[in-house]
Amino acid sequence: MSALSTPLFRISELCLADHSTSVRTARRYVRDQLDSWGYRGDKVDDLVLIASELVTNAVVHACQGHGEVRLYLQEFTGDCRLEVWDPRFDLPLQDRRPRRFREGGRGIELVRELALDFGVITRRGSGKRVWVRILLN
Repeated sequence: MSALSTPLFRISELCLADHSTSVRTARRYVRDQLDSWGYRGDKVDDLVLIASELVTNAVVHACQGHGEVRLYLQEFTGDCRLEVWDPRFDLPLQDRRPRRFREGGRGIELVRELALDFGVITRRGSGKRVWVRILLN
C-alpha cells in the first residue's frame, strides 16, 4: 500500500512598519519563508524583487509616514501568491511610460513582466492589496 501525499496550502503574514528598512525586511522574509518551504532559484529571486518593488511603493506612496504595510504569502503546490496591503485605497494615476532620466516609474512594469498574473483589490476605508502570482516550479 502506498501513502498518498496531501498537497499543503501554506500561508504566511508579516506586518511591517512604515519605514524604508521594511523593504530589506520584506526581501529577507520572502526569501527565508520560501526557502523553509523548499523553494530556491530564479523564480524565488523574481518574487523577492517583486516584494521589494511593492513594499517600496506602499511605504513611499501610500503610507507616507502614517501607517503600516502587510505582506502575505500563500503557496499551494508551487503556485505562489504574494500580496502587499497598504492603508491607501486609491490608485494614484501616473504616466505608464517612465521618463528617461527619472528615478521612479519602472517598478510596476517590472512586476508585470516577472509575474504570471497581477492585480489590485481596493476598498474604500480598507486600503488596497496589490497581488501577484508566480509559479515556483
